[in-house]
Amino acid sequence: MSRVLLEGALELAGALNRQSFRYALIGGLAAGYRTHARFTRDVDFLLYVPQIALPALLDELSLRGFAMDPVATIREWTQHHMTTLSYHGIRVDWLKPVIPAYEHVMDKATEENWLNHPIRVASAEGLILLKLLAFRTQDVLDIENLVAAHRDKLDVDWIRTEWQTVASLDDPRMARLMELMSPAK
Repeated sequence: MSRVLLEGALELAGALNRQSFRYALIGGLAAGYRTHARFTRDVDFLLYVPQIALPALLDELSLRGFAMDPVATIREWTQHHMTTLSYHGIRVDWLKPVIPAYEHVMDKATEENWLNHPIRVASAEGLILLKLLAFRTQDVLDIENLVAAHRDKLDVDWIRTEWQTVASLDDPRMARLMELMSPAK
């Protein structure tokens, strides 16, 4: 894991914490935190920032070493509910919680202490849910690692309940999770 990658995540978390915005670190960095460090090229956050507060946050982030076009960033955030910033060449993706399941992932995130910095990280269940939705090759590997690391502690009912708000329980992605959760034979 790149030092700059983690530094970018912690700098963003610091700004979000200072202004009491709701957020959760998600993606590969969060999956690595919840399991074991793995290679990733970007930082991903699920966050809610009121449109009126966005210009001041972007100004603060510029002072913290982030680069972005403020006008384009505000437009992307308000129209597409996602945007990308850069931190010393590292891509930092923001995703707005536009469906209730994303809100619930943020609600279930826990504050962790990473290198003496507070940062809210999505729970193992929240990460599994997000990775089930995306279901790319790396997501499947992350799900496998999250299940292996947290098997006996996972709130599978929470995952099922949230999943039902976006897809049916007989979806092949949920079937794959249930297969992973079954006891080894």
